[in-house]
Amino acid sequence: MAVVIGVDIGQRHDPTAICVVETDTRPFATQSEVHFRVRYLERLPLGTPYPQVADRIGEIAAGARERGLDIPQLFVDATGVGQPVLDLLNSRSDGVFVVGVYFTHGDRRTQDSHLEVKLGKAFLVSRLQTLLQSGRLHLPLISEAEVLARELLDYEIRVDQNANDRYGAFKVGTHDDLVTALGLAVQTDCEPGFRVSELRL
Repeated sequence: MAVVIGVDIGQRHDPTAICVVETDTRPFATQSEVHFRVRYLERLPLGTPYPQVADRIGEIAAGARERGLDIPQLFVDATGVGQPVLDLLNSRSDGVFVVGVYFTHGDRRTQDSHLEVKLGKAFLVSRLQTLLQSGRLHLPLISEAEVLARELLDYEIRVDQNANDRYGAFKVGTHDDLVTALGLAVQTDCEPGFRVSELRL
């Protein structure tokens, strides 16, 4: 069973959100499919300093590491303000495989290396829709999951006069950080965990 953690780094008006999922492969018809079970959701207080954000992510990853046989894979939104947190996480040896994710326009996911992914917001949205509609995404019965469900309902696609698309929660008082953290954690069907023997440091 693999453990994957998605982290949406907060900005001035949005908190940092963390989502931990466990994956398992289940038989389906003549093949198998990967299911994602959300095990933990957390929003850090607005304005939490970056070193404390990195510390908290490390604590959660350590707890996840104790649950599974695989090294947790951590997908961090490194776009813009996320880069300093990514740098802090990479400077530590917490036994976590850290991948920086840079959001782009469009509906593609490109993994340039083991340490970097370019992810279109349209890809993230369609991926979440597919997993929800196919019953492969399992949410816990906790208050944070209810907040996540509301965020999914508030998530919008807006296209401006230049045909540029934007994704997120745009209404005053709404957020999309938990949705983004979840999308980061479930962005691929491949077995995301890494055994210690597979890492080349």
